[in-house]
Amino acid sequence: MALLDEVREYVNKSHANAWLRAGGKVPDEPGLVSSFLSKEMYRGLRRSLQSYVTPGTSVMVRGIFTHQTPKVRLLHRKRSVEIADLMFVHQHFAASRRAPTSGRALLFQAKRTGTTWTGSVASGTQATQFELYRDWAAFEGTVRLPASPVGDPHWDFREGGKVTQAMAVAAAEYMTVFDQHAYSMAAANPQWAAPILNGPAHSTLARSFPALCAWSAGSAPLPGSIPSRGVTCSVDFGTVFTDFLCGARGRPFNPGVLAGSDHWSIFVNRMLSISARPNGNYLYTSKNQNVTAGLRGRNVMFLQTEPVLWHAVEEEVERFLAGEAELDMPHFAVTNSLLARISESHEETSDNPPPDNLSEESFEPSSGGHVPVLLVVTVGDDDSPVFRQGENG
Repeated sequence: MALLDEVREYVNKSHANAWLRAGGKVPDEPGLVSSFLSKEMYRGLRRSLQSYVTPGTSVMVRGIFTHQTPKVRLLHRKRSVEIADLMFVHQHFAASRRAPTSGRALLFQAKRTGTTWTGSVASGTQATQFELYRDWAAFEGTVRLPASPVGDPHWDFREGGKVTQAMAVAAAEYMTVFDQHAYSMAAANPQWAAPILNGPAHSTLARSFPALCAWSAGSAPLPGSIPSRGVTCSVDFGTVFTDFLCGARGRPFNPGVLAGSDHWSIFVNRMLSISARPNGNYLYTSKNQNVTAGLRGRNVMFLQTEPVLWHAVEEEVERFLAGEAELDMPHFAVTNSLLARISESHEETSDNPPPDNLSEESFEPSSGGHVPVLLVVTVGDDDSPVFRQGENG
């Protein structure tokens, strides 16, 4: 089976699992997204992805669902909208500390529909959401997001025009989720290993969605398009996710950036930090460490690594305690690799490092919310991750 086929199966199994969890009711949009991000599903995805990376590369996958999605307001509009329903993040660490750490992210606005067309999105706040994804004009955070990055009057993913519209709109897409019961599965342990069966609406899905995949996506609204025409999401979600992992979809971000003009990177790094420590824990920032000059050495390594390290620790410890056998890589492979990177940079630099005993006074509370996120972390010998799209093994 090819990577693309396994990703499609993951999407369809998460769709079937949402119906199973709904207990005879129709799952709503949050129910469908939360199933996609659930442990019972994404741990199967991790096993699939591990089969397609180059030898020596470790993979960690984690899904974090929340109802506390940030809201934003375009400067020329009165009403706020949620910035996204789902976010993909992929961060890759090369084995050599001197190789750059790369990041890529992609936001989605979801619509439950019976076809790949979203329908008109001209009513209420939907029109504002459409305009946000079409133009990425300047906006301010209104709920669970600071009004602006420190030192700037508002958020600007186009950096005052330095970023082209094509690059800006690559950060977000609309997606359609089939609103009927297309696939079924029985309760199992682990759930991701359960066989998937055609549901009562499978024939309708086959006529309406590409590649028999219950989710699909499309590019951002075209320049000059109007909300009443909606967006057609003609690409199956397996292709979308595979393209994202291979670097053909989404927008790059710079891991560790907390301040400056690169607002897209600041936003993604903030979402990673908040989702890693959501329950009153603390968020490392350059401001509270009194870093006023350019970051170097261990400061950079710490800021690039710290958010995903928390994700890796929690995920790999949970898998270990659950007795999940690691047939494809050692226990705590990603956690230990990330810790080693920080340790190596500490030994090799005389920069002012983050303090060894990090007291609460050194941090600021991680207030706010985050977009529901599917995080993929890879650590390997390649300077950039290589996902083979052919047969696994």
